[in-house]
Amino acid sequence: MSRCVHVGNKRRVVCAGDLIHSITIENRAITPPVAGSVDFTETFSTSSTVLAAIQTVKGKTFFDGVNQRDQEVTHEFYVRYDAAVTAQSWVKYNNRRFDILDVEDFDERNEWMKLICTDKAARTI
Repeated sequence: MSRCVHVGNKRRVVCAGDLIHSITIENRAITPPVAGSVDFTETFSTSSTVLAAIQTVKGKTFFDGVNQRDQEVTHEFYVRYDAAVTAQSWVKYNNRRFDILDVEDFDERNEWMKLICTDKAARTI
């Protein structure tokens, strides 16, 4: 497995030594509302805890094909490849939850991943 990967415009490099932030990958389950209620229940369960390099992003938007709207990208997390992490997963870092908008597998080598996320400040833990 390679120790470093070129990111983005090929000038920035993320190396194993950059993975200094501990993040939690979570899965979300939604329970439908009980009869007579309109409120659903969200439950988050820990999938794994990994080390990551974090980059804050400003001015990028991501078109969400499911909801047909643009979402502001606030953070990018660089982690070792994990096939279980998908755009349906969530990131928990510093008592905040980040919705994963997209997962990028660098050069399709299954070594490094970039998690493109938006900060869900309203969902603070």
